[in-house]
Amino acid sequence: PSVKVAKESGPAGATSGEFKAPEAAEVLEIARTQNLYKSNLFRLQLEEVLKELAPKQKHARLDTFLRNLKGVLEGLATRSVPGNFAAEFPKLRFHEEQPAPFEFQPPKRIDVVGSFLLGTCMRSETIADVAIEMPSEAFRSKDYLNFRYFDKRAAYVGEVHRQLQALCSASRNGGGSSSSTSSSSSSCTHLAGIEVDIGHLQADVFRPCVVLRPTGKGELGEGQWVVRLLPSCAPDLLPVAKLGPDRNLVRAVGTAETTDPTSLPPTPHYNSCLLEDARMRLHLEHMHRALQKFPALKDAIHLLKRWATARGFLLQTSPGTVCTPLSGFCLSILAAHAGQTSNIAPSQTSSFQLFKLTLTVLASTDWAKQKLTFGKATGKLLTAEEAKACGAHFYDTDGLFNFLWRLGPFISEISWEAQRCLRILDTEADPYEAVFGQQAAAPSLQWDLTVRTAPLRPGALCPAMSKPQQATVPSAIAPADAPEASQLAGSLVGVLREGLGDRCTRAVPRLVVGERDASTGASDVSVVVGFQLDAINLERFLDRGPSAESEAAKSFRALWGREKSELRRFKDGSVLECAVWAKPPAGRESESKKQPAVVTQIVQHLLRKHFGDRAATCDIVSGPSGFVTNLGDRDRRLWVAFEAFRAHLCQLSSLPLTIKDVHAVDRAFSYTALSPPVAPLTADGVSRTLHDVVVEFESSGRWPDDPMAARKVAGAMLLQMKEELQGDLGLDADLTETFLDVRFPEFVFRVQIFHEKELFEVARRVTNFQAQAHATPPSDESLERLRSLWWRPRIRSTCHAQVLQKPAMAGAMRLCQRWLGSQLLAGYEEFAEHLVASVFLQPSPFETPTSPQVGLCRVCWLLDTHDWEREPLIVDFDGKLTSEDRLSMRSSFEHSRKEAEASSFWVSSRFDPHAMLLQCPPATVSVWLRRRAHQALAAFNQRLLGIGSTPSAPIGWDALFALDTSVFDVLVRLQPPNAEDARKKGDRLKAVASRQAVASLVSKLRSHLSPVCLIFHDTDDRMIAIKWRPTAFFPQHQNVLMGAVPHTMIRQAEGQVPICVPNVLYLTSAIASLAEGLMLDLTVVGARGALASGSK
Repeated sequence: PSVKVAKESGPAGATSGEFKAPEAAEVLEIARTQNLYKSNLFRLQLEEVLKELAPKQKHARLDTFLRNLKGVLEGLATRSVPGNFAAEFPKLRFHEEQPAPFEFQPPKRIDVVGSFLLGTCMRSETIADVAIEMPSEAFRSKDYLNFRYFDKRAAYVGEVHRQLQALCSASRNGGGSSSSTSSSSSSCTHLAGIEVDIGHLQADVFRPCVVLRPTGKGELGEGQWVVRLLPSCAPDLLPVAKLGPDRNLVRAVGTAETTDPTSLPPTPHYNSCLLEDARMRLHLEHMHRALQKFPALKDAIHLLKRWATARGFLLQTSPGTVCTPLSGFCLSILAAHAGQTSNIAPSQTSSFQLFKLTLTVLASTDWAKQKLTFGKATGKLLTAEEAKACGAHFYDTDGLFNFLWRLGPFISEISWEAQRCLRILDTEADPYEAVFGQQAAAPSLQWDLTVRTAPLRPGALCPAMSKPQQATVPSAIAPADAPEASQLAGSLVGVLREGLGDRCTRAVPRLVVGERDASTGASDVSVVVGFQLDAINLERFLDRGPSAESEAAKSFRALWGREKSELRRFKDGSVLECAVWAKPPAGRESESKKQPAVVTQIVQHLLRKHFGDRAATCDIVSGPSGFVTNLGDRDRRLWVAFEAFRAHLCQLSSLPLTIKDVHAVDRAFSYTALSPPVAPLTADGVSRTLHDVVVEFESSGRWPDDPMAARKVAGAMLLQMKEELQGDLGLDADLTETFLDVRFPEFVFRVQIFHEKELFEVARRVTNFQAQAHATPPSDESLERLRSLWWRPRIRSTCHAQVLQKPAMAGAMRLCQRWLGSQLLAGYEEFAEHLVASVFLQPSPFETPTSPQVGLCRVCWLLDTHDWEREPLIVDFDGKLTSEDRLSMRSSFEHSRKEAEASSFWVSSRFDPHAMLLQCPPATVSVWLRRRAHQALAAFNQRLLGIGSTPSAPIGWDALFALDTSVFDVLVRLQPPNAEDARKKGDRLKAVASRQAVASLVSKLRSHLSPVCLIFHDTDDRMIAIKWRPTAFFPQHQNVLMGAVPHTMIRQAEGQVPICVPNVLYLTSAIASLAEGLMLDLTVVGARGALASGSK
């Protein structure tokens, strides 16, 4: 709301016609925006998303079809259905405990129910549910026992499907024969253009339904829609008194009729499943009354569905999606309950308030100890029997039907997410992406470890009596009649969470929907459990249990088994039950099957111990490199040597100036180097790695003003350092004009000197937040010196500090470098480090990653989703950036976008506010890299969920690191190098020389051919790729013949100046000549064959 301001010309205190005090409604809206929505931006975002979610108002064809459908269903023919249902309807599944024939009759009552009628369905899926009441005459008095009701229900669906399909076939054949009755002809007309199929309610194959959908495209503005025919029964058909959650309705074969039902285990899941069919209209009335009372409830339900969809909670039928058994109806009834039990006036309640109230109900209820009743504000404590019977309790007004009967092991995860979202809504100013963003459903962005089962048997989501479980692990015991998928999910979470202990911070059960069977219409279902782990405790190979004499020792031995649990005495005299694991070798780069990580050993042992044959078919996924040490032992030894070296330098007495600090520069100092460069071999033949170090002296006026003279003074300083280190400390060193190499047993430190005076002017232009964007940029040489002597040491220091707090950050940086290298983008390691730092230090809308593989997926997600054209990526390494700093960086970004290509990467930090020091991939490959990141993320999700995997051909990680070579123009494959850690000195010399030769080749190609092409390389696969610049092949003036790149002159018409284009054939031959001795072959992409090394 706007408030008009009085004119300044009026007298003070005078009332003008231009001034109007805000009304009460406007004041209320302002207060609501400040207190409830936190910001106007978030409020506008909610308003826009509600417009997107609201169903379309125009459903003319659907409304007409629903009106005509009633007559079609009432005109179905009566027929006797024989007792052998499986033979009669081969596409459907039956329990067939006690099959009995029945007389099929048209539905007694037909009602539109569900979200379409109430207006709470989402625009993306218009599904109209129609309840068809089955005649009570088809059932016997005790058909509610032993799944007999569900068998007849399925057979009723089969007969409705058969007759409707026959009518549809007749409509396609011209409306039937001439002898057809007028009613059947009318039915054929109404079903023209309609496809009839079999669906399954909540993916339960034993509860089929008839699905009707138009065959062509929907009418303009209407979109696609689906009608589901859901069988129901009369409210008085089932004996309500016998359907309570404490009653048993599934009797084992051979149970006497006189057996007291109270002595049998209760079947609350089966009983609620029966009541679900009987109370469709009753629940529709509940929702209708709530919507009449709370006008904002409809939009609140839309927000809840969007929230649940973003987290993968709502049950999905599309293949390869993760979900839970949560339905939109459960969210709707929870929202209605939250509104009715709140103390807020219905007319003043907004949709966002109802949304938060519903999340509060989910988050504040202790579902393991409490039960809720619809319309009652306070919950009641569960009895011991109720707690064992079901995992979540939310009952209808009479306390019989449990709305959440399917959510047993999944309710804790839903509650956890509700708590997290409420915390975000209360603390963040712009929480939209974290709460409603669609990325939260991707398991690769959250799960460190994944355990996935093989597809379960059909009916895994149907209540079924299982054999009594032995209470070896109390947390893994599931209710006896719970669906197999829920039982398995609960057992996996309970056993593995208890076994992992403090290594696991969170366990997330999900269902994975597989491919749809064309013959039956059913989709297989797998259980997948994702774990978030604590990187600090992963490598512990000894788990201490309770004292051998305590009661807890029995549970410990039951969990691990006698083959793994053992007694151990410790130095303090205690004797404890322990589980000991094989310690993997240090320094390995990836986990192997022969030497699995400790976490993998634990999961494998628990699966074999508690899940029998199912363990062999479970897939344990822990990322492309598995669980390896994030902070390597060699890098730890490097720091020990560096601290000793720093102490030696600071104690030098012959230097004319005092050393202010010694900075680490190399990536190995932050545990992020894939393979540190090898130092030149010396006479002793010891292989050492080379690490850059910068020495910074205190400020002094004794430094000369001339930069070249200052470098000469720095060289003299290095000479003085060498003499004292060799003479007093016995350290061998080699000296050049620009650096000093000091040798330690394992490492060589390459020392350079930095002083402020030399680079002061350059730094003032590059690092000053208030620097003028239009000023002349420094030279490339000056930027490189500032980058190597000042910028890299500070980046390394901050990375090292963050890595010690978040060890997974180091592993993620290495893994990201490896992925970029697989895409022929080696040499952009600092770009990878900035991306990883961004997803770890500013993780919103997620939590901070806890494993390298999740860090890599977050980087791919960042590359794919960040708006690089309009938004800068600002990395706050140490949390010292102010709002003014960010505003200055954004201004610099906007100015750079006016001069550079909009698709290029722009990454800045406190040390590089104008993005001039960080070297990013060129703009010409930015779109391609973002597309590759999207494909890598999809490949990661496919590997986690097993999409496209078969027992004979399991999918691996090759797709993640696959390279699309079609985008390049020339590919040069190089010979594989020798191992740099070879035993023979000659082999090590060859390996070092080969690596140096490849680096020299890449440098030469870039220096000579950069005007016409881009050079990419991968140090792992030994490949160089060349991409011609399109602009270089535009016809140019003959002046380009004066340059270093050979061109071909093309004659024009008489009187016109000849034009020139680069000579591709000559350039390709020149590349082959430069790579001679290193090259295996050279391939021109799209051409036939390849040019092998040595060919003419």
